[in-house]
Amino acid sequence: MPRYELSCGVKQTALKILVYGPEGLGKSTLAAEFPSPVFIDVEGGTNQLPVARLPRPTSWEMLLDEVRATRDGDVPSCSTLVVDTADAAEKLCVSHLCAKHGWDGIEGISYGKGYTYLMEEFGKLLDLLSEVSERGRNVTLVSHAAMRKFERPDESGAYDRFELKLTKKVAPMAKEWADMVLFCDYKTRIIKDKSGKAKATGGSRVIRTSHNPCWDAKNRFGFPEELPLELGKLPTELAEVIPDLMAETATEKKPAPKQSKSAKKAAKPKGQAAGTPAGDAYERPGYPARMSALADLMERDQVTDAELRQAVGQTGNFPEECDPVDYEQGYVDFLVSNWAPMLARVKDNRVDVPFD
Repeated sequence: MPRYELSCGVKQTALKILVYGPEGLGKSTLAAEFPSPVFIDVEGGTNQLPVARLPRPTSWEMLLDEVRATRDGDVPSCSTLVVDTADAAEKLCVSHLCAKHGWDGIEGISYGKGYTYLMEEFGKLLDLLSEVSERGRNVTLVSHAAMRKFERPDESGAYDRFELKLTKKVAPMAKEWADMVLFCDYKTRIIKDKSGKAKATGGSRVIRTSHNPCWDAKNRFGFPEELPLELGKLPTELAEVIPDLMAETATEKKPAPKQSKSAKKAAKPKGQAAGTPAGDAYERPGYPARMSALADLMERDQVTDAELRQAVGQTGNFPEECDPVDYEQGYVDFLVSNWAPMLARVKDNRVDVPFD
């Protein structure tokens, strides 16, 4: 039998945090107070926050690639990766599946199989986020809340409760994935006036940290059931348990000197496509708005209009001389959802350019 080493005591690791609540309550502002956050602003709701952001993903593939880049250490000064919001990410996932399989909608698949596909595909995002956490970066999912009717099988009657604004198969996965689920809410009190009529008053912002029949929440640190939610100020209890492991690593390792911009421009990349401009000379294709997701992927991977035409022509779907703006929308969506194999084809077509 093999012998195993035992590890004892508390082990400090990066945390996976799920923050949800009604709109406009300050969820993103709370996440912005976590250690050195970098946002993947899927929803586009952080424009008024002074935070660092990656380019807004316009496709599911682009979102996954940005998470992979963070996992691989290609996103500097990031101790906390924030995906804002999970429900907006789920919509990208649905669009990806519909384009990939040619569905009219996620509910158009018999026996609810579309939601099973959605659960499996969204699970890829959660797995990648777990890998980010395993490499020392905190991960935060921000989500909206929805009021839904709930009825327990062992009790009579139903009641309203706040739940994640995600589909029924994805929401439980997200809650199980998280080390900490925080529900941001308004604290109200019900009082009666002289006539006996009840009305709500108060409205202070709080963070719920423990489960309640009216909401989901959890923590493993013995927090009080309520923490104050003050804009621009992280509660002390959270500040004490959310680690900044990347900052600790940075003090141990001396950063390598950065290459100057002039040196980068002078360097000539190998394997560059013939006739393809490099670096700052690249020009984003001037496609219409309906093709923005495709143009975003092309810009990120420095793929030119000519390279796209060539690769598509090789597939036989459209002739090489066909202008991409004339591609049917269904095929444009297909390209976005299947960008990885198309990019591989583009790279195979590229040839080394002899240096001067």
